[in-house]
Amino acid sequence: MIVAVLSFLAVGGLAWALRQLAQQLAAERQRADELRQQLKLVRQSISGLTAGAVGMDRRMARLESSARSLSERQETYELQQADEQPYGHAIRLVQQGASSLRLVQELDLSESEAELIVRLHGQRDTA
Repeated sequence: MIVAVLSFLAVGGLAWALRQLAQQLAAERQRADELRQQLKLVRQSISGLTAGAVGMDRRMARLESSARSLSERQETYELQQADEQPYGHAIRLVQQGASSLRLVQELDLSESEAELIVRLHGQRDTA
């Protein structure tokens, strides 16, 4: 009889332990499902961020290209202005009555440049 009671208690203990293990297994499966769902959301977020970064990279490349283009245009404009500046100043001086000699001395123009500017832009006699 004692053996029967001990056997019964042993079977009961094993049943209880098995039930506990089944509950733990169910809890772990639920946790694994939750983690899978979180992983899926993280992957979606990473995909979205990656797509956004690619788009931003393209925009940055376009902006850098535009900045280079504007810089080159500005440099070209400044070079043109620098080339035209002595002649523009010379023309204003001639319109105010300056001689070709003054243009040569003050603006470092060659004599032929100064004479040409005086002929083209100088005051004409109306007599």
